[in-house]
Amino acid sequence: MHILFVCTGNTCRSPMCEAYFTRLLEQAGISDVSVSSAGLFAGGGMPASNGSVTIMQDFDIDLSSFRNVQLDENLLEQADLVVAMSTSHRAHIGAMNPAALDKTKLLLEFADQPETDVPDPFGGAKQVYRNCFEEMKKALDNLLLELDKFKKN
Repeated sequence: MHILFVCTGNTCRSPMCEAYFTRLLEQAGISDVSVSSAGLFAGGGMPASNGSVTIMQDFDIDLSSFRNVQLDENLLEQADLVVAMSTSHRAHIGAMNPAALDKTKLLLEFADQPETDVPDPFGGAKQVYRNCFEEMKKALDNLLLELDKFKKN
């Protein structure tokens, strides 16, 4: 199974999700799930934002070598589950590949907040990034608990 996290530039939210969820999988001993991330408007090859790198360091996760990736049809086709940060991201995914909507969820759906966007922390202070990650963390923890539901599909 492959999970793809998607945000705008693939420098803040989705890299934090990819890194943290990878850590969760490692800690749970789950080896049959892979994780990646991409951005709708990623320049390709840009590092994770300083705020994201700093917040992930607090969890002993190193994002310093991360480089962003532009979302494309191939990435959408390879993913078994696409997790978008906002309703506009989900709409953009649907415009790129209508069939991909069937496997696309909003991240905060996993925190019992359907149709709720994860605010973009880009350019914000460290506390803005911390608040963003804490909101995403609960959803990511829940996604781990719900993995079996997606593996069967």
